[in-house]
Amino acid sequence: MKAHTRSPRALGLRRVTVVGATLAVLMTGACGGTTTTAPVDKSAPSDDMHKSFHTAPAVFADDAYLSNSGDYIDAAKDTWDAKATTVKIELKEMSFTPKNLNLEAGKPYVIELVNSGKVKHEFTASKFFRSAAIRKIETNASEVKAPFFTEIEVLAGKTVKLFVIPVTTGSFETLCEIPGHLEAGMKGTISVKGTKPAAPAEKLGSVKTGVWLQNGADLVKAASATWDAKASKVQIEAGENGAKMFFKPDNIVLKVGVPAQIKLVNSGKVKHEYTSASFFPTMAFRKAEDAFGEYKSPLLKEAEVKAGQSLELFVIPTKVGKFTIVCLIPGHEKAGMFGTITVTK
Repeated sequence: MKAHTRSPRALGLRRVTVVGATLAVLMTGACGGTTTTAPVDKSAPSDDMHKSFHTAPAVFADDAYLSNSGDYIDAAKDTWDAKATTVKIELKEMSFTPKNLNLEAGKPYVIELVNSGKVKHEFTASKFFRSAAIRKIETNASEVKAPFFTEIEVLAGKTVKLFVIPVTTGSFETLCEIPGHLEAGMKGTISVKGTKPAAPAEKLGSVKTGVWLQNGADLVKAASATWDAKASKVQIEAGENGAKMFFKPDNIVLKVGVPAQIKLVNSGKVKHEYTSASFFPTMAFRKAEDAFGEYKSPLLKEAEVKAGQSLELFVIPTKVGKFTIVCLIPGHEKAGMFGTITVTK
């Protein structure tokens, strides 16, 4: 009987198999035998959160914004503290770390913007801000609420927190638009994966028909060159006197067309809020600023100042009238925390 001989190809495959098996044995011995896996801390973001999902650019109109963001915030408010994931973006000369942040649609996040650099840095993501449900910006001094933000600037060595629920999926560009910073490489992406939440149902509005002052940005731009020289400066103090609460003075006077810097000072022992549903939509809003950063939006909704802290509002009044300002934290208005803003010609 003729002896069976192996082909050269079969012998080659056999050699590869033997070598692979030998390497596997050696690696097992080097690693101490059985491999164990450390338990995963699911409360902290994994490295996968910062790996690229190669997400396609988000489909979101340049003129659109999420007009019912409050519905998403209300749906999540009772479980926010338990379910929100905290992620960190480090801002420094001249980069974002991680450069690419990955989030999941429908989940609440606290994005900590930490400036570890020596100069002020900006974090803006225009389409992401407009397509997401933004609950607030918070620092150790204040909380600022708006339909959406256009710019967040973080001072050197400071941290600003953005509370947000991503809604629209896809990839969004992030930038620092301070002159020279973008050119030096300060840009990145936020990628939102998963499926857009079915409930609440998404409602989109047009930026051009929003309830804010439509020519506000133009008024701010025109006044910026002479702002420091022409702006009037007023202060509203919030505090407690026993069971009573107060704004002092309980009326401030501003002039139409004249830039104003309203310093909100909390001299009390608890957090206080300043809001005016009648005045805020009539003012051109330049920014809110505290000791941690600057926050820009077409419309300010609420400004909360923590005990012993302050927040400054940069505005231009455009309408004559008397407008109510109030603290809507439960019990504060009833205790006397309300006043007026009078705008004259």
